[in-house]
Amino acid sequence: MSRHRIAVVLLHHPVTNRLGNLTTTAVTNMDIHDLSRTCRTYEVDHFFLVSPLQGQEGVVDRILSYWGGDSAREWHPDRAEALSRTRFLTDFDQVREVLVDAYPDLKMEVVMPDARPLGGQVGYAETRAEWAGQPSGVKVIVLGTGWGVAPEFHSNVDRFLGPIYGPRGPEGYNHLSVRAAGAVILDRLFGIP
Repeated sequence: MSRHRIAVVLLHHPVTNRLGNLTTTAVTNMDIHDLSRTCRTYEVDHFFLVSPLQGQEGVVDRILSYWGGDSAREWHPDRAEALSRTRFLTDFDQVREVLVDAYPDLKMEVVMPDARPLGGQVGYAETRAEWAGQPSGVKVIVLGTGWGVAPEFHSNVDRFLGPIYGPRGPEGYNHLSVRAAGAVILDRLFGIP
């Protein structure tokens, strides 16, 4: 079987705040670096930061420009390589356009893990096994910021993945950073079993 093409999207809009209201969150330097490195480790082809805020685009551009420079590539080649797959886009429609242009003949599946129990969520082991038996496609893993991806986005999703629980299950603490959750999710879906 040929390898699936993989994209990870860190969605900063539309997301919710702690009150459940629609909001836009800020891009953070830690998310850019840590998720880029995690994506590179798991052979993710594209990592997209998605926000409609132009000021955020400037922040991301400055960070990526620095790490794309000669000095950074010389002193920290691993980090520079990981960040070379990272890109800022203003909305999810742009993500779709980039991936359709890159892989015009491959079927795209949008997958969204959620820390909240939602109806119709599928398990990680089940998803991994199903994907192993499919022909190559584009798997788009959407990670939310804030207090989760807003319901307005859900119509874009083909498959919802369930929460990541610790040893106490649904009764235990469940508030991982997006960086930690992203690493666990990618390992469950694409890591060596």
